[in-house]
Amino acid sequence: LLNIQQTRGLMMGNNGILSGIRVVELSQLIAIPYATKLMSDMGAETIRLESAKRPDAYRLSDFYDERLDGDYWNRAINFNEQNRNKLGLALELDNNNALDQLYDLISISDVFACNFTPRVMKKFGLEYDNLKKIKPDIIVVSSTGYGHSGPWSSFGAIGFGTEAASGLSSATGYEDGPPAQPEIPYPDYTAAEHTVFALMAAIIHRSKTGEGQFIEVSQSECVTSTIPEIILDYTANKNVTKRIGNSHPEISPHGCYPCKGRDKWITIATQSEKEWNSLVNLLFPEIVTNTKFDSNESRIVNRKELDELISIKTMEWDNLELMEILQGRGVSAGAVLNGKELLFNQHLFERNFFEIVPHQPQSQIPKLPYPGKPWKMSKPTQGNMKPPPSFGQHNETILKNYLGLSNKSYQELQDQGAISEKIDIVAKEIIVSREERAKEGSVYSYDPNFKSTIKSYFDI
Repeated sequence: LLNIQQTRGLMMGNNGILSGIRVVELSQLIAIPYATKLMSDMGAETIRLESAKRPDAYRLSDFYDERLDGDYWNRAINFNEQNRNKLGLALELDNNNALDQLYDLISISDVFACNFTPRVMKKFGLEYDNLKKIKPDIIVVSSTGYGHSGPWSSFGAIGFGTEAASGLSSATGYEDGPPAQPEIPYPDYTAAEHTVFALMAAIIHRSKTGEGQFIEVSQSECVTSTIPEIILDYTANKNVTKRIGNSHPEISPHGCYPCKGRDKWITIATQSEKEWNSLVNLLFPEIVTNTKFDSNESRIVNRKELDELISIKTMEWDNLELMEILQGRGVSAGAVLNGKELLFNQHLFERNFFEIVPHQPQSQIPKLPYPGKPWKMSKPTQGNMKPPPSFGQHNETILKNYLGLSNKSYQELQDQGAISEKIDIVAKEIIVSREERAKEGSVYSYDPNFKSTIKSYFDI
């Protein structure tokens, strides 16, 4: 077993701002993988642990070009998005020899990150009190639905449930309608961003004091912390926040309005009389003198009628064209963009928002654009983008080169089924053709030439 300084010299060459930091990740889906992805993007070496017996659900769904042949798990696009710039190690932790390898790996690492329940951490001896005996200055972060204490601490979590319990759903939805939730697992991404902040603080603390620590992240509390208004409204005013759709209690107009074309929309909000005058002079100058709309207060009272009038006018416009004209006149407006429109958006393209990421040859996926970091720094923060790992790709590199395992010991782990490079589970996803999905309405459209279109636009 090499010491930590020796293994730092073996790190996968990356000159990013976090180079020299090693993260061991035992995770699933998003909350921890997205957090460590952000750290990997900035140069940290992240070793992603996986299991052939219990693979990440993202390994078993949403495949590039909807192909299920061969090593389909290496074509799982959501897994690849969350795990670029990482190393992959497949260990079966129900094997004691494999678990010992994990302990050895943690002993030469800086951070251990996990988003399984406290029960799982205890089962494998991965609690902080145990790990700090292995490495006294280790930083351990555990991201769970409801934290490690309290009556809900043992509850399982999925974004849909934690979002409801966080309070966000209670304030989201149309007036007089049920609570609404977005398609994406918002709590996972919110928790991931909070996790990175906490880890950075812990790393700075360790650099000053030499002390590691345990960080527990409650995914539901991460969301609750971002919506203090609904709590303070009761604390200060005794009010329980009411759902009002896209409206605003103090501003009108403030809504989402239909535009020309199928499922095309624009959001518009006027925060001053100057903005209101710019909007009304463009869309319907004939109502400038209408007393129903001559002040923000009167517009709030007559909100529904005003929204109907605006909708009639916006349906005559292309949403992007109207956005640019309104913004040019000082009115807050934003076109509602779908995935394809974001990918080919000129503003994002010129800001180099999308990262061009390669893939392992066995995946048979070409280089693709992936969403990048939503910040820019004046100094370099990362090295070149590296492909997400194929399943178990770096088993030999990590176990032999980092941990000093002999060829014989490595072979014994293989013989025991403690390590692998293949998943023996048949993907459950039923692939429905693009034509059938378009016909049934589950997608609005598809581009049969999407490969060449992306290759040409991004020059890859």
